[in-house]
Amino acid sequence: MTRSWPNQLFINGEWVNSASGKTWSVVNPATGETLTEVALADAVDVDRAVTAARRAFDEGEWSKMDPLHRGRLLFRLAERIRESLDDLAMTDTLNIGKPIRDTLGWDAPVSADLFETYAGLPDKIHGKCFGTFSDNMMMQIREPMGVIAAIVPWNYPLTNAAIKVAPILACGNTVVLKPSEVSPLSALMLAQLAQEVGFPPGVINVIHGTGAEAGNALIKHPGVDKIAFTGRHETGAQMLEAAKSGMKGVLMELGGKTPSLVFPDAQLDNVVNGVITGIFVNLGQVCVAGSRLLVHESQHDELLERIIAKAKGLRQGDPTDPKTQIGCLATPIHCQSVAKRVARGKEEGARCVLSGAPPKSPTDCFFAPTIFDGVTSDMSLAREEVFGPVLSVLTYRTEDEAVRIANDCDFGLMANIWTADGTRALRVARQIKAGKIAINGGGAFRASSPVYGYKLSGFGTELGYDEAAHEYCNTKVILYSMSTEKSLWPE
Repeated sequence: MTRSWPNQLFINGEWVNSASGKTWSVVNPATGETLTEVALADAVDVDRAVTAARRAFDEGEWSKMDPLHRGRLLFRLAERIRESLDDLAMTDTLNIGKPIRDTLGWDAPVSADLFETYAGLPDKIHGKCFGTFSDNMMMQIREPMGVIAAIVPWNYPLTNAAIKVAPILACGNTVVLKPSEVSPLSALMLAQLAQEVGFPPGVINVIHGTGAEAGNALIKHPGVDKIAFTGRHETGAQMLEAAKSGMKGVLMELGGKTPSLVFPDAQLDNVVNGVITGIFVNLGQVCVAGSRLLVHESQHDELLERIIAKAKGLRQGDPTDPKTQIGCLATPIHCQSVAKRVARGKEEGARCVLSGAPPKSPTDCFFAPTIFDGVTSDMSLAREEVFGPVLSVLTYRTEDEAVRIANDCDFGLMANIWTADGTRALRVARQIKAGKIAINGGGAFRASSPVYGYKLSGFGTELGYDEAAHEYCNTKVILYSMSTEKSLWPE
C-alpha cells in the first residue's frame, strides 16, 4: 500500500483542517513509528460536523430518499470496501498492532458484509396498522430519528465503525462518527470511500479527537438525537450523565467478562481451540473475550495442561507478517494497565502458570499470553475486564455451582457453554445472565445477529433488523377518524 492516509476531518462532504490547527500523532504500536499526523477536532469542529449532519437530515435528500436508492449506495460502499481490503486491513494492522491474517481474513471482509447486509434493510422497515374499530384506524409508522453520534473504540477500528454506521444510515439517519483517537485511519478511509460512491454531503461526517474534548462536546450537542457508544463502562456512565440534560437516546455496549463453562462430556479438542481463540485473538482486546474458564475439577489438570501447551505454540511477532498469530497491544498505556492487573492478580493469590517476558520498556506493547490458575470469584481477575491476553481458570463441582460462578459478575455480554448434552446446554443457557450464549463454539459473529447486554454490559441492541429499526427510528402513531359525526363533547 502507499502508506498514505486521509489526515483531515471529513465534514459536509469535504476534507477540512481542524479549527484550531492542532494535530495528533497516530503511532504504530509494534514499532513506535509515527504513521501520520491527523487533524485534532475540538468543540468548534464538533459543532461544524453536527450542523452539517443536521442540515443534511432536515433539509437534504437522505431521509426522504427512495429506500431502494439508499440501499444501493450502501451496497456500493460495501463493494468499494471489498475492492480496498488490502489497504484497509494493513491500515488497521499498522494502527493497532493486530496481525494482518486477522484484519485481512476477518475485520475488513466483515465490515463489507455489514454494509451489504444493511443495504437490504431500507425498504423493509415497516410499521403496523390496527383497524379493529369501524369508525377509526390507528397507524404505527417508523421514521428516521435524525442525527446519530457514533463513538467507537480502537480494538476493531473499521469493523466497529461499520457496526454503527451501516444500520444508522440504512434507517435514514445522518451520522457523526468519532473513532478512537488511537485508531482513526480506517474510519477516515471509510469516509473517503463513501465520498467516492456518491453519498450526499453531510450524511457521513468523521471527526477525530479525544474523548475529553471532541467526545464530550459531541454527546452534549443539542443537535444530536441519539448516542451510540461502544467502550468502557466507566466512560459509558459519564456519557449517561452528560446526555441526560438533552434527554438524548442512548445505546451502549460496555464490555464483558465472558465465562466459558466446560462440562465433563465436552470434546476437549474443540474446547482447547475455542478457549485459545476466545482469549488470545487480538490479544484479548475484545469485549466478548473468554477471560474466565470454568472447568470441572475432574478434568481441570488435563484441560489446563493442553491449553498451556497450545498457548506456548502461538507465534507472536511482527503484525504485518502473515505467519504471525498474535501481535501487540494497541498502546503503551494499555500495555502498562494489563501488566498492573496481572501483578494485582498475583498479589491476590492467583497462581500464574503461564507468562512470557514482560514488556522491555515503557513504550513496548508486546505482551505474552498469560494464564492464571486457582482464581476465585472474589478476585479482580474474575470480576474486572482486563482487556488483554489473560485467562483466569476457576473450578466447580456441580452444574449449579458453575452457573452461580458464571453469574457472579457485574457484566453480562456473552457466555460460552461446552457440552455434548443438548438438554443441559439449553438448561444452562437459560440460567446464564448474558445477552449472547454460544454453545460448542457457535458464537461466530453474524452481521445480522443482534447484540444484547445484561447488567454493566450496557443496554440497547446493536445490529439485527427489527432491532436496528427500533434503535434508529422514531415510532409515530397516527389516529385517523372515519366517522361523519362530530364529537359529543362539549355539546
